[in-house]
Amino acid sequence: MKKFLFFIAVAFSVMSCLDGGAFSQSYTADVTFEFSDNIYHNSFKDSLYFIPAGENGITGEGFVYGNYPLVFAQKQVGGVFQGGFVMSYLKGEKDGKLTKPAAENDKFRVHASGGAAASKTYAVFYDNPVETVMPKYHIEFGYKDVGTCTPLACYVNNTTLVARKISESFKDGDKLVLKVTGIRHDGSKAEKSITLAEFTEAKDSVMYNWSVLDLSTLGDVDYVNFDVTSTNPDVPGYFCIDGYLANIKVEY
Repeated sequence: MKKFLFFIAVAFSVMSCLDGGAFSQSYTADVTFEFSDNIYHNSFKDSLYFIPAGENGITGEGFVYGNYPLVFAQKQVGGVFQGGFVMSYLKGEKDGKLTKPAAENDKFRVHASGGAAASKTYAVFYDNPVETVMPKYHIEFGYKDVGTCTPLACYVNNTTLVARKISESFKDGDKLVLKVTGIRHDGSKAEKSITLAEFTEAKDSVMYNWSVLDLSTLGDVDYVNFDVTSTNPDVPGYFCIDGYLANIKVEY
């Protein structure tokens, strides 16, 4: 499996007003994680994107998509990915099937044929249970000193590894839940959750279609964190995300 280097550490800065004027802009960020085949010449097919920590002064702390002031964080230790976001082109099977042999990169492979809304690229988040090797904040709004960011919604799905582990290990009463927490500069928080899998006598469900998660109730936030909680310790904390929407307003 070929791995392409893509992740970068990012520091944001905002210019002061020119000639004493004021600047104001409002727009919706649509983070699809999608990149043009004209740029990549199809060479990223079935690949993951990393940049090793320390290469050319780059620390591998995260990446941005387009010109949006949103940092999707990751953590590396000794140049090895530990937690946070990875960008992926890996294709899974349609309709939640698990007929192909298990593979190492199934932890970064969506439990679907591709990204949301027929896209080729998506992101995978790993919630490492070892807190010290996780980024403090998982999505950071880079213009928080001069603006506001309101998450609206995103698509979520399971990875192939998670779906396989669920099929092997889940018992009656087991559940896999994703919690999203919006954090403001004053420390106040708002939360939203979605069930990724649940096994009961009446219900046997594993998410294998991209599902919309409404985030609008989080309000204006400076940071967004994710927690993946399973009642079964054999199921790891991975999930896929695509189509992250947020309203952004910047004034300076």
